[in-house]
Amino acid sequence: MVKATLFAFDVHGVFITRILDDPEVLGGYEILRRLKSSGRKVALIASGSNWSTKEYTERMRNLGYPLDYEEVWPASRVAAIHLKRIFGRAHVLVLGERGLAEEMEAHGHYVVEDWRDAEAVVVGFDRELNFDKVTRAIRAVHAGAYFLAVNKVRWYYMPNEGPIMSPGALVAAIEYQTRREAVVVGKPSPIHFIEVLNHFGVKPEDAVMVGDDVEADMMPARSLGMKTVLVNFEKRGDAQRWPRGLVDLVVNHVDELVKYLD
Repeated sequence: MVKATLFAFDVHGVFITRILDDPEVLGGYEILRRLKSSGRKVALIASGSNWSTKEYTERMRNLGYPLDYEEVWPASRVAAIHLKRIFGRAHVLVLGERGLAEEMEAHGHYVVEDWRDAEAVVVGFDRELNFDKVTRAIRAVHAGAYFLAVNKVRWYYMPNEGPIMSPGALVAAIEYQTRREAVVVGKPSPIHFIEVLNHFGVKPEDAVMVGDDVEADMMPARSLGMKTVLVNFEKRGDAQRWPRGLVDLVVNHVDELVKYLD
């Protein structure tokens, strides 16, 4: 049986397949209904950086998931909160899409275009990546701007298409050229999990992480003392292995977890 006060879920590979638009729904309606009706706390811990929290919440609700703003925690939200703790309000150069810029602005930060004005560089997923954008980010980091990676996920996979460039690859390129290591706030960084646990006032041992990625979901959650449930998502495209004791429970479908609730 899985006993926890807070159930945290990855999104892609657990609830839906695609990281981009027009996703295929995998499930999750039943487990969310059961958890919320029993008064348990629910959070989405999503590595996504191209949508703001507001947009993420609206998209999930449009797909039929009964989620509130305070239950949705994309890495973009954690990045904005992290910068607020350090700078208050920062002048930020965003290497990412509009949703990431909107999240920065929603938390009081100022998005700038000139690398000379940047106190921080925030790197996320960007489908409009070009030479000029990367160069401005490199120049700002080289000049001393705070270097923040929304996430450093290694593997993004499109079902029936294959892998696509992840933010981790872009962050690694900037690190290589500037010889500066990014501060990573989104999973697999423990910062993402800690921020959510603190927000809900839940100790790690009273929380469970449900995800499809051993590296990004199971390892950081376990390092903090959280329980772990692996959804064995068959469309990932890469074989996963994990050491004994890392995963508490393996299910083939997220709604299968209902059978294991205490």
